[in-house]
Amino acid sequence: MKARARYEVLVERDAIEVVDMDQGEGILFWDCTPRQRRRMHEALIRDLDRLSPQDFLYEWAVAEPSQFD
Repeated sequence: MKARARYEVLVERDAIEVVDMDQGEGILFWDCTPRQRRRMHEALIRDLDRLSPQDFLYEWAVAEPSQFD
């Protein structure tokens, strides 16, 4: 199963949130600049399509917006 089947990415003006659709709760959240937001969102979408739910959480639990400057 791909992570996309379990998680949804919500993008707001200054933030990104990953929601676990099974639990209905946000599990990851970042405040970020517009540039970071765009780049993070693109990377999140790629990983949702290629990783399992467990691998996705493992990879993104340590992510920081500053990595996407």
